[in-house]
Amino acid sequence: MNIGSIMDIKNNNNKDIKDELTEKITQNPSDENNYIELGKIYIAENDYQNALGVYESLLNVNPLNSQALINAGSLHFYFRDINKSINYYSRAAEIESKSFSIYMNLGNAYAELGQFEPAMKNYEKALELEPNNAPLFNAIGLLFQDKKDYLTAIVYYDKAIKSDPNDPETYINKASAQMSMHMYKEAIKSLKHAVDIEPANLKATICIANCYASLKDFSNADKYFDKCYAIDAKAYQVYVCHAISYSDANRIDMAISKYKEAIAVAPQMPNAYILLGNIYVDRKMYQEAIDCYQKASAICPNDAKIYSFIGNTYFMAQDLPNAVYTYRKALQYDDKSIENKLVYIEILQEYIKRKEQDNSVIA
Repeated sequence: MNIGSIMDIKNNNNKDIKDELTEKITQNPSDENNYIELGKIYIAENDYQNALGVYESLLNVNPLNSQALINAGSLHFYFRDINKSINYYSRAAEIESKSFSIYMNLGNAYAELGQFEPAMKNYEKALELEPNNAPLFNAIGLLFQDKKDYLTAIVYYDKAIKSDPNDPETYINKASAQMSMHMYKEAIKSLKHAVDIEPANLKATICIANCYASLKDFSNADKYFDKCYAIDAKAYQVYVCHAISYSDANRIDMAISKYKEAIAVAPQMPNAYILLGNIYVDRKMYQEAIDCYQKASAICPNDAKIYSFIGNTYFMAQDLPNAVYTYRKALQYDDKSIENKLVYIEILQEYIKRKEQDNSVIA
């Protein structure tokens, strides 16, 4: 969706203007321009719900108002009601069959649903109208990338770059496809183009660091992680990725320290707790691992995978009662996991066996 395309009004007296337009609509509901202008003000105020209500009201007056259909479609996209978005865009396309933006938006909506064929069909119609549009090439690249056709995706990213060589996002998308194929050196080249255009681009910089880490070039990885901190010292993902890089370099103490920094930056995020817990498990520091997993579970109380981590750790610590209990919790939140069921049965059988042995000794 491109809400920005309808955010073209700025006025310090919006309330007075809204009241005036509302009054005009009440007095003359057939004047469609008043709805459009009122909707623009709500969009400019980020009041998307009221904006949608205005466009819906206009469509009750005139179901064929293409601007209202497009704007309502964009707002439904924003609210993640993609099927309604497609409905409105499709109705608009019947009225304006030569509108590039409608076909582009329809393609984006179908892509959001993971429906490749109708997305590509609409992108192709958009290409017929604007055969050299960089955002369109980029969107098609993303569509093929979602399909894991990375080579075709790169072809379209290159077309986008040729059409507009100054958009860092396209280079980042191209690098993402290259990284998916483990073409880390090529990805670094693409990402450095993005950084040349926008030196403070955190996404590109962290990806460069990750690429160097994947190449086991940890010295350059550290260099680019440091650049990330200079861009945003509170970027949680940088700390987590840096910790993973330290782990890959077998610098475990530094990885632990970095995970703790990540937790300090964003204590409400579960990943650092889980990854730190994994390190503690490897070091047989089971209670420390359980503490980390439990903190992650408090953040995501319905996550069966975290309960399975806790259950495994209790099992390794020879605490079978807690292992059994925790795996039951895991199955409570994901009763379709065959792996969890098998592990639970194995732990339960071991628990019963030991209970029987204990009872035998007592007898």
